[in-house]
Amino acid sequence: MHIRENLTNFLYDKNYFISIYDNYIYVYNYFDLLLLTDIKIVLKLEKFNLTINGENLYISKLLPKEILIKGKIINIGIDYE
Repeated sequence: MHIRENLTNFLYDKNYFISIYDNYIYVYNYFDLLLLTDIKIVLKLEKFNLTINGENLYISKLLPKEILIKGKIINIGIDYE
């Protein structure tokens, strides 16, 4: 059976990857940075916008497809278009 392959595909979607930790969030394969303030960051992904609300938010790493956001993360929301 292909249980391992199915589980891997479910956990690691090839379109994007989001890792959330206590004081940072890592997003792989985002399209655009729509909004950047110290309390709110909005990223455009393929099928939705990812909103990160918090305090003292800043971008620690910025590459063409990768972004690392640090600060006190209060909540994260998804807005489907």
